[in-house]
Amino acid sequence: MKKLITVALAGVMVLNLAACGGSGTTEQTTAASSDSTKTEAAETQSGLTETRTFKLATDQAVDYPNTIALQSFADEVKEKTDGRIDIEIYPSAQLGDENAYLQQLQFGAVDFAKSSIAPLAQFCTDLNALSLPYLFDSTDHMFKCLDGEIGEEIFASFESANIVGLGFTNNGSRCFFTKTPVHTADDLANMKLRVQSSPMMLGLVESLGGFPQAIASTELYSALQTGVVDGAENNINTYNGDSLYEQAPYFIYDHHNIQPEIIVASKQTWDSLSEDDQTIIRAAMDNAMEYQKELWSEKEEENEKKLREAGVTFYEPTTEELEGFRAKCQTLYDDPELGQPYADFVAKIRAVK
Repeated sequence: MKKLITVALAGVMVLNLAACGGSGTTEQTTAASSDSTKTEAAETQSGLTETRTFKLATDQAVDYPNTIALQSFADEVKEKTDGRIDIEIYPSAQLGDENAYLQQLQFGAVDFAKSSIAPLAQFCTDLNALSLPYLFDSTDHMFKCLDGEIGEEIFASFESANIVGLGFTNNGSRCFFTKTPVHTADDLANMKLRVQSSPMMLGLVESLGGFPQAIASTELYSALQTGVVDGAENNINTYNGDSLYEQAPYFIYDHHNIQPEIIVASKQTWDSLSEDDQTIIRAAMDNAMEYQKELWSEKEEENEKKLREAGVTFYEPTTEELEGFRAKCQTLYDDPELGQPYADFVAKIRAVK
């Protein structure tokens, strides 16, 4: 009987030891597995081992200065992250027009995008003020404003729409070009001038004493050729690119509208990046924006030279003549819908010297 009890007790002890041994092995295995999972998660979160591909949308062509600069941005990010972040450019509205891809960007389906002012004004109403004529004294004045506190305020207003602001491009200045010489605001009186179909642009021509014509850009050359309009307005690169100088060979540098385009990111995408990668992306964007300014200036100089050789007459208004343009357009600043709502924002811009 004692032998049976002893054997039974021995068996129980063996089972207990086996159980303890098994438990220890399981705990060690579980701990090792957990540590491995944490390491992998940490590596993934910090971006050390994960390769990610992002989409950057633009409606401009691959050879446009903005798109060229954005490609340099993508190249620098890829280089600085050792290939972990690959930003693919989708030019020429491959992902839809600006409104379409900005909507995708808000939900993270598009990661980065180039946008003109109008689509973003729904998130920052002060952007509407940038359409006011003769707001900025020059392109340098614009960047002095946007690269400072004013630009920071604009970007901050995007956050509630899940958009992160990254940079401002040089989009040139819009100027008048006509079939006959124009030196002063009075010279535009009674002229039929093609403009975009917006209250601000229609009001611009009316305030200068002209007759605004909302004609599609694709029909402008023909409208100039047949005398439907006496002139139009745009930046010098478009003026040359669309051969509009052939029908309207007088170009006045009145710079009535100077505004940027804006590069933005999806907040969902941005928040998924490590701080180090965010820093890399911001630095690369700053470099790309400087490169874009150089490209744009070079293109303007190149086109002006070509246009002069083609017989275009350029005119640079005097300070007094420019004041005449501004004075006539004050009615737009006083307008209860077009100008008054942005009076404080305008005051901030004009305070920057």
